[in-house]
This record gives sequence, structure tokens and C-alpha cells, in this order.
Amino acid sequence: MAASKLWHEVDTDEHVVLLAEDEFFIRFDIADELRQRGCQVIEAGSADEAIDVLRSTARIDIVVTDLWMPGKHDGFDVARTVREERPGVSVVVISAHLKPADEHKHLFDLFFPKPTPSERLARAIVEMIDAGPARRTADGA
Repeated sequence: MAASKLWHEVDTDEHVVLLAEDEFFIRFDIADELRQRGCQVIEAGSADEAIDVLRSTARIDIVVTDLWMPGKHDGFDVARTVREERPGVSVVVISAHLKPADEHKHLFDLFFPKPTPSERLARAIVEMIDAGPARRTADGA
């Protein structure tokens, strides 16, 4: 289901995670783990969808984004949008490619290489939300 059909359904009593991942099975697995930990998940199959959600009035506690996705925008654009338009929201980057270069470190709070077990990723995301906004660390390892 497209992100544009989900953000109005978010139950604000739970943590809200915006998950931008173009690979369906990876997105499904991570979203399932997060939901098992009591989070509401807004799924975006592209960076374009994620940016639309970020520019809406939806409550978002944390953004998890892949870096390399097809379309007009990528995960770097998602992270830039968060920093510019939602500065209190943390960004977790997941990528099968190399860790982002030093000049991009200001765009994210936590990095996880793919593949990272979805239960480990979900646990770290919930811990980050519980710890408070924008706890900056460079690596999820």
C-alpha cells in the first residue's frame, strides 16, 4: 500500500516510524519487526513517497531510509528533507553500499549496512526513539 494512503491512519499513541525502502521484502520484514515492538509504520516504496509524507502533517518520530532507490529522489534527499523540514526527527540509514561519506554524516543519526537482521535494526530504532530526539551516533554496529 502506498504511503499516501497510510499517514492519516496513524495511531498517535504509538511510536511512528516512516520507513522508505524500495525492496518490498526488506521493507515488509523491517515493518513487521517494528510493529511487533509496538510501532506504527508508514511504509514508503520510494524516496518520492517518503518526502510526500514528510511534507504532510503526519506525526513522525523517526525516519528509516535506504540510500539508493529508483525515482527522482534518493535516501540522501529524504534525509535532507528531514534535516530541513523536521529537524527534531532522527534519521536511520540502511544501505547495501558503502557507508555514506563523511560529508553526509550530518544527514543521519545511525547507519546500518545491509544485510542487518531486522530484529536488530528494529530494536535499535525503538531504543533510539525512547532515548529522545536526534541522539547522534555514527554507526549501528
